[in-house]
Amino acid sequence: MIAIIAILIGLLLPAVQKVREAANQAKCRNNLKQLGLALHNFNDTYGSFPQGVQWGVPMASYAPPRMSYILYVYPFIEQNNAYQLFNVNAPNNGVGPWHGNANSLGSGAPTAVIVPVFICPSDSGVTSITNNFGSYGLGNYMPFMPGNCVGGALTTSTRTAMCVNSGARFADITDGTSGTMVLGEYVRSVGDPIDYRGFVWSDQAGYSQVYTQNTPNSSSPDLLTPGWCVNLPAQNRPCGNASGTYTTSDTNSAASRSMHLGGVNVVMADGAVRFASNAVSLSTWQALATISGGEIPGSDF
Repeated sequence: MIAIIAILIGLLLPAVQKVREAANQAKCRNNLKQLGLALHNFNDTYGSFPQGVQWGVPMASYAPPRMSYILYVYPFIEQNNAYQLFNVNAPNNGVGPWHGNANSLGSGAPTAVIVPVFICPSDSGVTSITNNFGSYGLGNYMPFMPGNCVGGALTTSTRTAMCVNSGARFADITDGTSGTMVLGEYVRSVGDPIDYRGFVWSDQAGYSQVYTQNTPNSSSPDLLTPGWCVNLPAQNRPCGNASGTYTTSDTNSAASRSMHLGGVNVVMADGAVRFASNAVSLSTWQALATISGGEIPGSDF
């Protein structure tokens, strides 16, 4: 009898897992639809998409205030109460306006809020982290940047919809809103003290940005800030140290990643949510990220 029960459990478990993942996929897609709507509402209010990241010195990587896109969309995803608590002019240690001050420290810190719409349920990583700077909710959804969307390499043709100090207007997206990606998935931290994946409160690859140097869920390691890499290839978290230093490196790069089978979900500039296969060609993938490169994406997307 015990053997029969074990066999039945073995037969049922894959089916249960399949149903669970289908539900997680649906939730993930709904999250992205909400974020796509929030970006459109932001556009309606301010005339463009929000910038992907803000640097005080646009041509120098990691120049304060180092603000990511996350705060800009808070009022459009029913997080206005938390948004009102932020003080972007609060004293900070040069890392950003929400590190080591009232924005991040204490039980009522607005950065500590875990926003459900930012969380993909298929990802078993942690949803928050606490360090010397404060407590922070994490997230799975990040703006796309092409491989050279850093420092002095910014050009019109390589711009993405939400780039460095730049949010595109609809008129800027000459490649077409239905053929231009805005947000993609990435995996969250596993909780290791030096694993900051999904740390959307900073401005680096894998924290609040994904790049198109590699195709979705690439086996090639992401290049993360030196000293902040936990290499877990079996968990779709391969990484290595980027070259340079914390303040000068512009070689950081992170491929879009998810825990879904076979690909990642993305939001297009028209608000549609699409599933991008791991098998998409690199040329198509990179073409989908730029807003005015004039490329024609292949039929593999």
